[in-house]
Amino acid sequence: MRHIGAALVALIALGACTTETVTYVDRPPFNPPVDSVAGFLGYYSVSTKQTNCGNCHVGHQADWATTGHSHAWADLQNSGHATASCNNCHTVTQLGNAYGSPGGYATKPDSAYHDVQCENCHGPGYSHVQNPEVVANQPLASMIADTGRVDGCGGCHTGVHTPYVEQWKQSAHGSGPAFSSTSTNPSCQPCHEGKNAMTVKFGVSSNFKEKTSSTPIRIVCVVCHDPHGTSQFEGQLRASMSAPTTDNLCIKCHARTAVPPWGTASGTSPSRGPHGAQGPLVIGQNVGWIPPGFNYDTNLIVSSHGTGANPRLCATCHVAQLTVTDDATGAFQFQSVGHLFDAIPCLDASGLPVPGSCSQSQRDFMSGCVASGCHTSASTAMSAFNANKGTINLLLDAIWKDNNGNAIVDPSPTDGGLIAQMVARGSHQDSVDLDFGNTITSVAKGTMWNAALAAGDDRAYFLEGKVYGKSFSSHASAGEGVHNPFLLQALLSSSITALHQSTGFPVPPFVDLRVRAVPPPGVRLKLSAR
Repeated sequence: MRHIGAALVALIALGACTTETVTYVDRPPFNPPVDSVAGFLGYYSVSTKQTNCGNCHVGHQADWATTGHSHAWADLQNSGHATASCNNCHTVTQLGNAYGSPGGYATKPDSAYHDVQCENCHGPGYSHVQNPEVVANQPLASMIADTGRVDGCGGCHTGVHTPYVEQWKQSAHGSGPAFSSTSTNPSCQPCHEGKNAMTVKFGVSSNFKEKTSSTPIRIVCVVCHDPHGTSQFEGQLRASMSAPTTDNLCIKCHARTAVPPWGTASGTSPSRGPHGAQGPLVIGQNVGWIPPGFNYDTNLIVSSHGTGANPRLCATCHVAQLTVTDDATGAFQFQSVGHLFDAIPCLDASGLPVPGSCSQSQRDFMSGCVASGCHTSASTAMSAFNANKGTINLLLDAIWKDNNGNAIVDPSPTDGGLIAQMVARGSHQDSVDLDFGNTITSVAKGTMWNAALAAGDDRAYFLEGKVYGKSFSSHASAGEGVHNPFLLQALLSSSITALHQSTGFPVPPFVDLRVRAVPPPGVRLKLSAR
């Protein structure tokens, strides 16, 4: 009986075990933070570079792993110039977020904080992972970038080695005067206001601190760069810089109006000229007014600036990098990262690119024109620039030359050119053909459109002027004629021919209406009459 009783006890005990709910104790989805004061979580697994945040945000973890941020610590150690002063920008710290005091690696130099991780931008995540549904605990990142701020991209992407934010701040993106009016105009916002640009041009739906704010934001870093990264495009860009299409990163905005809107339902004012047409000019697609009888062989009209000979397209000239060294010692002074976005920028006395106007001898023809392999020397690049500029200016003067500098088309001989001769003749048809208040496409208005595509600062009256008391205006597009020299010369000379034929006025004898230059072979420009 005792034996049986023992067996029953064992059976009862076994039965009790089999009816219990079995709980498997597994590792929690996040580690306690090494820096318990600040609450920076850092890596969940250092060896696999699995972040604590990435345990839930799997897609962002996968994208981040393809970026330079994910191996920032190793890059620093392998650079040959690693110092303790560099550590805070190559680890999880208070830089780049709104924590406001030293934290993460700055107070606890642990390998869990190696590399630039999620919390560099979002701030400490410990409160969030404990109660993720609480809105107040969601560590949203800011899209703001500015000098003098440690939160945002300016927390690290600054200084003499990486002056991205300082140069951006001096650029038209960071401090352009048009922002005050365009950033609140709904039709302008998709290209001139940061939140709209991210949403409309790049389809960004992510949340961030300023998303619901009514305060306009400039075209900041994250408009063009995806902080979470993607393996598809270099520099964590949101689109390709090399695609010769309207999907190109720069061309998404720099392609607002390249062909005349007259007679269309575009809603654009008939007095508005070309608007940000740099992109279509470079790639030679759907740009300009095509004159009657435009008979150039378009297979030979192509600028190497927009072909396979220039794979970086806009960025070759506008994001050209330059290392400044001491003339006497050769010691490093400054690394220009090209975020002034100026082509052939002015150089100060130390060789540092600066915004503003200067003489040609003070401009940097080396970084873009020569370093790209397109031109053999600064002097040859300058010669090509001057030759093209001279030809374009002769053609522009044949159309209209504002001799008295009042930006008004006065009758010849006060002003020169065919348009001034039309005003002097003063016929009813001439006044109709030059009426920028109507939606009629005339040879005269088409010619003025092409002139505005080509005009630079020295012929700014083509960009904003008056004829018969009515204003016409455009946004400079040609970059002094270099975006597509051969196409611009062809459009201008053909426009002059058409205007000469429609008015009967003689063409000035110094104007050669033939485009003699044959550019190098490349992607062929396709134009069709419209």
